[in-house]
Parts: sequence; structure tokens; C-alpha cells
Amino acid sequence: MRRHWFDTPKAGAETRRLLRPGGRVVIAHFGWPPLPGNVVEATEELILTFNPAWTLGGGTDLHPGRLTDLATSGFTGIETFSFDLDAPYPPEAWRGRIRAGAGVGANLPPDEVERFDEDLGRVLRDRFPGEVVHVPHRTWAVVATRGEG
Repeated sequence: MRRHWFDTPKAGAETRRLLRPGGRVVIAHFGWPPLPGNVVEATEELILTFNPAWTLGGGTDLHPGRLTDLATSGFTGIETFSFDLDAPYPPEAWRGRIRAGAGVGANLPPDEVERFDEDLGRVLRDRFPGEVVHVPHRTWAVVATRGEG
């Protein structure tokens, strides 16, 4: 099985190899859930307008598949936790963050990136005005222990 950035079974085996018995691994995600009416939802809608093939949006930023990944790699004592917080972004910083992402800058031609950025600027001015955009983020993590052997 392949996750977003790496081959999961190989990563699990290598992590297990590197840890001593009883050693702990933490996998953490820091994402932004697109909740109804928030800036993330509006941004993801715009990304899909420009890049309908983009598949990384709409998530909950909870990753239950990681539990199975760890268990099948021989880890035990698997525990998760999560918490939500707002991360403040000046509008230009949010625009830059999104321009650099997989849905926009990594997949669209430069002229489309520029058009997207202009449209995102309008969305922020019209729907989320102010000097700071409060972007909801979710931190989710799983902690597991390498068993004996």
C-alpha cells in the first residue's frame, strides 16, 4: 500500500528496524479541515474549479489507516490524540501557502496559478476580510511502541 509520500510497508519495516524494543514512534499530521463556511472550504472549492483532478481536499485530518499500518508493522500500544486550533495567517501568507501546494503550484501552469491567486485574493477580501485570516487546523497523532523481537 502506498500512502501520500512513501511506501508504507517499507517505511514501517525501516522504522521498526531503527527502534530498539520498547522504542516509540510518533506519526503526526497538521492539516486544515474544510468545515462548512470556513476559509479552507472556500479555498478547496476554488482549487477544484481550477484543478478538478485534485484529490487531496475534503479530508477530516484524521488518519485511521495509520493504526493498521503500525499494527501490521509489528507495533503495539497504539494510541491517538488530536486537537484543533486556529492558525493566524495574513491573507498574503495564506495565498502563498496555497499557491505552493499540490493542488495549485505543483500542477497548474504559471498563468493558471496567477489567475487562481487573483481569485483567491478576491475570495479572502470578500468573504474573510481583515488583516488576519484564522485558518482552523487539526493536529492528529498516533504513538506506538516497537514490540520485542
